[in-house]
Amino acid sequence: MSNKRNKEEINQDSESEGEQDSASENSDVDSDGNLVGDQELQADFEGRNPEDCDFHGIKQLLRQLFLKSHVDLGGLAQIIISQNFVGSVVKQCLDEPEDDDDEDDGSDGVFGVTTVINITKKKNEPSIQQIRTLLTTLAEDNADDRTKALIHKILSDDSQHVGLVINERILNIPAQISVPLFASLQTELEKAIKKNMPYTFQYLVWICKTYNTAENSSEVLYANQEERPLASEAVASFDVDVAEQAQLSQWDCDGGALSPCRKVLIFDGSKLNHLVRLIKEEVESA
Repeated sequence: MSNKRNKEEINQDSESEGEQDSASENSDVDSDGNLVGDQELQADFEGRNPEDCDFHGIKQLLRQLFLKSHVDLGGLAQIIISQNFVGSVVKQCLDEPEDDDDEDDGSDGVFGVTTVINITKKKNEPSIQQIRTLLTTLAEDNADDRTKALIHKILSDDSQHVGLVINERILNIPAQISVPLFASLQTELEKAIKKNMPYTFQYLVWICKTYNTAENSSEVLYANQEERPLASEAVASFDVDVAEQAQLSQWDCDGGALSPCRKVLIFDGSKLNHLVRLIKEEVESA
């Protein structure tokens, strides 16, 4: 399938500490599994429909989120590619000949991925089974009784379609890039729903990468800045400490040590458009 360049082009000029391994011999990973390096990145980016050549790049981004959790990231990446009518990957704009659209050599140049997966409809896929088990286990170990009951309810009732939002990108790609990506996702979901495809969600699950400070346990820092205002809109949430899964357990910052965590948020599915508005407002106010 040829690459459909129907996404909004995003012009970014940023210092990036995150690039794919193939892009820099000096690349490394941070305490949360993010790819980092010591190069400055100045480039134009664009959102594109996921393609087969994006498999390894998407899988690497998913590893940032799930770390050492028992999830088949390759299988999950394949699902994201298979539903390429919903969701985007972020790639660098390259000056390529128009007739070379089937020869995209940017297979490792995936800087971000934004999509939503129906984990009810696809519950029999091995990777989705593992994610559903992971959510149940994490809730049992970290959530209050009300949230545990909600997780059990929405995962056991096939009439309640649950969408898993994936919002991952290379470290230090600016939050501004999220605005057109989510706007595109909204449009794609609306088109899919009009075609009677299973993208009407009763609930949304969103796993945010966060960091807690040792000196102030109430202060939460978000790896993706645009996700900061979303927690107040959740019908339920819980936090998971993932320091033991990270290659390094802590970062140092001005306020003390940072410990990597995950914040699992559950939303009413009808709130997606409102959440996208909050993302836009957060980015524009920064």
